[in-house]
Amino acid sequence: MPLESRLRAPDGCPDENVLAGFASGALAHEDTPRLERHLDGCAACRALVAAVAAEASGPGDSSAPTCLDTGAPTLPVHTGAPALAPGAPVGRYVVEGLLGEGGMGVVYAARDPALGRTVALKLLRPGGGGEEAQARLVREAQAMARLSHPNVLPLFELGTEGGSVFLAMERVEGPTLAGWLRERERPWREVLALFVQAGEGLAAAHRAGLVHRDFKPANVLVGADGRPRVTDFGLVRHGAGGDEGLLGDAGAGDAGEALTRAGAVPGTPAYMSPEQLAGREVDARGDQFSFCVALHEALYGVRPFDARARGEARWRRVPVPRGPRLPGSVRAALDRGLALVLEARFPSMDALLAGLAPPSGPRWLPVVTVVAGLGLVLAGADVLVWRTREPVAASSQDAVPVTLEMGTPVELAMPGLARVAVGATSVVDVKVLGDGTLRLVPLEPGTTTMLVWTRDGERRAYTVSVHPH
Repeated sequence: MPLESRLRAPDGCPDENVLAGFASGALAHEDTPRLERHLDGCAACRALVAAVAAEASGPGDSSAPTCLDTGAPTLPVHTGAPALAPGAPVGRYVVEGLLGEGGMGVVYAARDPALGRTVALKLLRPGGGGEEAQARLVREAQAMARLSHPNVLPLFELGTEGGSVFLAMERVEGPTLAGWLRERERPWREVLALFVQAGEGLAAAHRAGLVHRDFKPANVLVGADGRPRVTDFGLVRHGAGGDEGLLGDAGAGDAGEALTRAGAVPGTPAYMSPEQLAGREVDARGDQFSFCVALHEALYGVRPFDARARGEARWRRVPVPRGPRLPGSVRAALDRGLALVLEARFPSMDALLAGLAPPSGPRWLPVVTVVAGLGLVLAGADVLVWRTREPVAASSQDAVPVTLEMGTPVELAMPGLARVAVGATSVVDVKVLGDGTLRLVPLEPGTTTMLVWTRDGERRAYTVSVHPH
């Protein structure tokens, strides 16, 4: 997949971690020419590359860049480290295929013959980080073993194979949260509900005394059942309590202390709190900040801060484009979680999630447009239906006619599609496809009105007529 489609940040420039990978020599070889062409015409990206290069961040560091938007690796594939072939044994497991890979680790689908189930095996690449990387993998297993929560990926086994450590985990049939958000335009209530579930998993980790330190959409898996699971606890630290023990200082002899080198800033820069980016101690409120950055990006399509800016400009709020009309309490909770001063944030993830809960009662009814006295009511995730006592007619003289014949669906391209309303679902079934296309399936002869809203606030009216054969 080309750089233009897989390594893009919301503002159209390459992701800042990709730029960091280029500066440190860690970017995949085939992506380098495209990035160089972009740098020729973008002063802002050139400045960031120069700043990263000046900091001399090497590709072997623990903070080597990853692609925060897609979870795809920006480190080159290690030559001499071929993937395990299907049928290869790892402990008692049998490899079935490759699921994903990063700079130091590889994840395989494998089968457990003893229990007759498929698992995900996480192994280190040969030479992928040495003793430090192995210690991180063990620490990840220890952290996952302390958690038992439906929104945390469960660990089945920590084992060794050929002197290397591996993890056997639940295999989730589904995308990452980043992939789930890219699949199609989703109503903000659906996005918020899924994030709250993921936040419950993060809160469970905090209650167990753990700080994740790398929460981002690529580190959440969304199963076919729609349930998110927080994963990738490789940067976890102990000491994540609420007001008590919020400093998150690893105790003497704790592996977390030994595995964090002075000056190293593990994690993903675009989602880091100010204290984490500065290399200071991170507690549960740092995870809270990262969670709110990801939620803001999911709701508005942009991150709240400009990760390419340097110095104080890094923390100026980015103007929010026209977005969903969130309840005031939800906006206030999100803004508090994004406070630059950690003492101004919520005391815990549980408190943040309570603040993000939409108001109960009549205030939680959706705010919708009323056209010609027709009240809109929700009929599904993407399509609205209105009900009237009179037959539905075109709501505007400017309505565009759409003619269908029974048995012949029609697809309409709708760039910038935000919401659809249809008058009579008995006449036509309207489905929203992932690329912003509407699929109209005629059900019975008749005429109805369809309204389409775009993300820039425009509303278009269509008169849909279904004719018999």
